[in-house]
Amino acid sequence: MKRTEIALAAIGIILLAWGGAWIHSGRGPMRDVTLDGGPACPAAPVRILEPAGPARGSVVVFHGLGANRIIMLTIGQQFAAAGFRVFLPDGPGHGNDSAPFSFAAYESCAGGLLATLQRLGEITPQHTVLLGHSLGAALVVRLADDFPTAATIAVATAPLIPPRRIPANLLLVAPQFDMPAVLNTEAHLASAAGAERTAPEDFLELRAFRLLPVPRRSHTSALFDSTAARIMLRWAVDAVGASIVPIPAPGYRAFTGGWLGILGILLLFPAIASAVVCLFGVHEVQPGPPPPQPRLSVLSWTALMVPAAILCARWTLLAPLHIYSADYLCSVLLLAGIPLAFGYAMQARRRRRSLPARADDSLLRSRSSPGSSSPLAAIMCGVIVGLLAILAAGGWLNLQLAELWPAAARWGRFPFLFVALFPICFSEEYALGDPGALAALGRVGRFALFLLLRAIVWLVMLGAWYSGVSSALLATIFLLFLAALSLGQRFGADALRHRTGSALAGAVFNAILGAWFLAAVFPLA
Repeated sequence: MKRTEIALAAIGIILLAWGGAWIHSGRGPMRDVTLDGGPACPAAPVRILEPAGPARGSVVVFHGLGANRIIMLTIGQQFAAAGFRVFLPDGPGHGNDSAPFSFAAYESCAGGLLATLQRLGEITPQHTVLLGHSLGAALVVRLADDFPTAATIAVATAPLIPPRRIPANLLLVAPQFDMPAVLNTEAHLASAAGAERTAPEDFLELRAFRLLPVPRRSHTSALFDSTAARIMLRWAVDAVGASIVPIPAPGYRAFTGGWLGILGILLLFPAIASAVVCLFGVHEVQPGPPPPQPRLSVLSWTALMVPAAILCARWTLLAPLHIYSADYLCSVLLLAGIPLAFGYAMQARRRRRSLPARADDSLLRSRSSPGSSSPLAAIMCGVIVGLLAILAAGGWLNLQLAELWPAAARWGRFPFLFVALFPICFSEEYALGDPGALAALGRVGRFALFLLLRAIVWLVMLGAWYSGVSSALLATIFLLFLAALSLGQRFGADALRHRTGSALAGAVFNAILGAWFLAAVFPLA
């Protein structure tokens, strides 16, 4: 293990401790319960945040498509600090709720949860504020027909079938950099609501309305805008009749602590990877032969991805997994990945035979202790490092940022997703070549090729979505999250290849991270 790795690991441990302390200091009293949301979600997980003093009202928060209650935890903590009792449920198929997801099921579940909370005496409509983000925002707007409340706060409202009446005391939060369909929905709702009304008598008469543009914010980042949060808190306080009560400044200490911990885990990774490689006795091998021409890889990926997407539009191979959008994405990757992997493997075999004395093919061989050659040892390094990465990241994210510690139903899908993703991950490693042999592409060129191959997949999904394959929805709108995952995969796979010389180790690591993300994030359908 190098001194640099030890130093980075020490800094990473400090950041983890620092982040953990900030998360702990930003938390108030909370408890997790299971509530009846009706037939659509008979056992909905709900996190309840209690205010420090007597509650002046309640806030029920509904997350968006592909999100979960932990993503809404920061905004929930801000409302709890302002004196509200906050309820954060997981929608069906999201987070820890294993009930099947559909748009109708989520709406039914939301109404059922509100009815249960009212029946139990946990909320009263005249002192309850509904808050939703994206799909959750569309739900809270539509709930106005069946469950009138003191106020409704809708952040980045997804397209919806309009309700019969505009919700009482409606605040629309509109991020500047949002999808056109979302911006159009907010414009139509604003037109139906009429002019802005924010006087105290407007709140008393349940007819207050405001469209709040949030500059320089995207669909999700609007949830973490301090100015928007302050206005949302003030709106809720005014709606429950506590206008003279001051509100605290929105706190982001726990949220920042969560990101400090993620940075700490990234800094720990090189040392952990080196320790695992050392444990298995794997040493670096000479760089393998150069990869195929980038142009050939781009053409072959495109030529196989497009027909795979068309075929899966009619027959989704992995539909039995019942993971909304992910089953289609993985089916396309599997159908395209198998011929790609076979072709690359044949090329690797021919090159290994033609260059027996010059270099081992890093796709097919890795050298362990002197005098031995065991690809299994390198593969095990990829398995162990990959599992440690998802357990560390999932456990840490679950504290504050996102519910990415999969429930049992999600873990059961993980092996199938791994198998489906491995061929395309194998193909990617061969197309990029050994990071230690950069004469052919150069460091920048190799990374550019990686981005281009990933972009091909995303553009094919985008085309499938616009062509009417609705199951490709999340695979396209999750662009930023998938981009972050892709960078993490590349960082980890290259670190393993530098230490083992094995592209198989990198491919295994890639497939583990991808399978974990799809299993943990995408809704169960």
